[in-house]
Amino acid sequence: MPCKDDAVLINWVTNDAELCSATAAWGSVIGIDTEFLRTNTFYPIPGLYQIISNHDIYLIDPFAIADWQPLVEVLEDPAIEIVMHACSEDLELIRHHFGAVPRGVFDTQLAHAFLSTDFSTSYANLVSSTLDVTLGKHETRSNWLQRPLTDEQLRYACEDVVHLPQLHAALQAKLEAEGRLAWFRETMRDRGRYEPGDPDEHYRNVKKAWKLDGKSLAVLKVLAAWRERQAMAEDVPRNRVIWDEHLYLFAELAVLDETIVWATLPKPVARKYADEIIEQHAIGLEAQAIDRLDRPLTQAQGALSKSLRDIARSHADQHEFAHELLARKRDVEGCVRHFVATGELSPIYGGWRYDLVGDQFREVLEQHQ
Repeated sequence: MPCKDDAVLINWVTNDAELCSATAAWGSVIGIDTEFLRTNTFYPIPGLYQIISNHDIYLIDPFAIADWQPLVEVLEDPAIEIVMHACSEDLELIRHHFGAVPRGVFDTQLAHAFLSTDFSTSYANLVSSTLDVTLGKHETRSNWLQRPLTDEQLRYACEDVVHLPQLHAALQAKLEAEGRLAWFRETMRDRGRYEPGDPDEHYRNVKKAWKLDGKSLAVLKVLAAWRERQAMAEDVPRNRVIWDEHLYLFAELAVLDETIVWATLPKPVARKYADEIIEQHAIGLEAQAIDRLDRPLTQAQGALSKSLRDIARSHADQHEFAHELLARKRDVEGCVRHFVATGELSPIYGGWRYDLVGDQFREVLEQHQ
């Protein structure tokens, strides 16, 4: 038995009929973890799905299942609580692999952040501090695509889910006792879902793109969208197609030809993509100029942002929860930008955050208009 807990039954799910039968037996709370590889691909490659329900663990072999609909229906049922730890990558894998968008996600890492100053505690540390159980040390590089999986891999796979129901019960009880369950639920609605990025918006992620004028930015937008779609089509990391710094360099140019491309890019990259890059650059030049991106905050706005972060950190300290829930730099800077543009706090500082810091934020921002 690869799992430490002898009271837990391990069920291998290796065909569609077994998956259908398994999902029918699950209760209203399930824990889920995934194992995958993502080193030379754009998309994660699933290696194993582990689910626990009613004290039973189900190890689902992704290479053996053709019809995922029974699992999709469970994950998308709002009446079922889906317990995960640090859920973002798992949600991405699930969305890409079989198109599910889980509804009732309970992230134990996020829940703990409302009860502790540690925003990103590991699963092992959380199990230790909450349940007084010490997990075995995991392999940092394990090939989850190999078959058969080793006993060590199976033990780790089981450990990664076996404690999720207990963590869920303990953390939910603590959140209720502290009056923070509603705060957590509100935040979970925002962070408990994954939406694939829009290739046409990827230019916003290119370093220093804010420096480009509207025409150059339009070129960058076209080039970055092409690169994103190319990486998706080939299923390779985007930098295997072309680096951000090269996209930026080409976007600045009023003319792009083969001589420049070949002089700038590694020869294999130029040989493969030169014609397409030049074509996309030309399309970008013909496109309408777009609005420039937000510049870095001015010195005065930076000082204002720091004041707001100090207020938020003070409230987080007072309530003994993680600063990042209330004082994350990008959230506060976004609030400053939003207030300058609209005279209102940004949406993220609505709800429970407004109850804690809204009036103080507004007072400080209005004083500096």
